[in-house]
Amino acid sequence: MSDSLVVCEVDPELKEKLRKFRFRKETDNAAIIMKVDKDRQMVVLEEEFQNISPEELKMELPERQPRLQARTTDDVCRE
Repeated sequence: MSDSLVVCEVDPELKEKLRKFRFRKETDNAAIIMKVDKDRQMVVLEEEFQNISPEELKMELPERQPRLQARTTDDVCRE
């Protein structure tokens, strides 16, 4: 059996936004927060952040509601 189980789809607009996010030129910390829309059975964009620290992002996420995140960080090696 090579059939695959599709639990939910990804919103086409979100796919495009994630593609642009992946190849963006900026070097600041950024994040895209996504959630599953149960009614449409689709992963959708919830919020976008620019220049946000990992600690600030943690505070923005709900404690008891699952979220997906894509983020970039500007890590600098300090000796």
